Amino acid sequence: MMKREAQISLLQKEIQKLKKLVYLDALTNVYNRRGFLELGRNCFQSFREDTGKRRKNGITSLALIFLDIDDFKKINDKYGHRRGDRVLKQLAKFLKLTLRKTDLLGRWGGEEFVILLVNASKANAQKIAQKLCQLTARTKIAGLHLTISLGLIIPKKEKTLAIIINKADKLMYQAKKQGKDKVITL
Repeated sequence: MMKREAQISLLQKEIQKLKKLVYLDALTNVYNRRGFLELGRNCFQSFREDTGKRRKNGITSLALIFLDIDDFKKINDKYGHRRGDRVLKQLAKFLKLTLRKTDLLGRWGGEEFVILLVNASKANAQKIAQKLCQLTARTKIAGLHLTISLGLIIPKKEKTLAIIINKADKLMYQAKKQGKDKVITL
């Protein structure tokens, strides 16, 4: 009987390790796209439920930030991919330390990150996005001064998380077109 319990315990630990591999980005140790989408969809679904249920589950508002490191290709070209990887790792760590415990951070791909701000009013979400933009510009990350461009959306009638992410991505590209190192909000 004890041997069987030990085997079950070992299998449960292995399952947890595998989940970590499936949902976390190996380089930055934040959620990867799959992990972010799964957890983000759950949050979004809870948010979309009727008001009575929403109060019970505790999610009263959401905002989403799509963030991209400005001129990241130049960093890789000038300093090499190892330095670029250090930038990604340290930026992810910096973002985790700066964000609230309730927020969901994921690496979307390349130098792009997504952040789901749970229970953040529009004004609070804008403050958080501006703070991320300003602090990143003032902080040396991997020995370099970086800037980021952010698209921020406060969901209104959007039916899916994918639609919200797509809109925030477009806003981020507007920020880049308007000179980078800024937040564009919808």
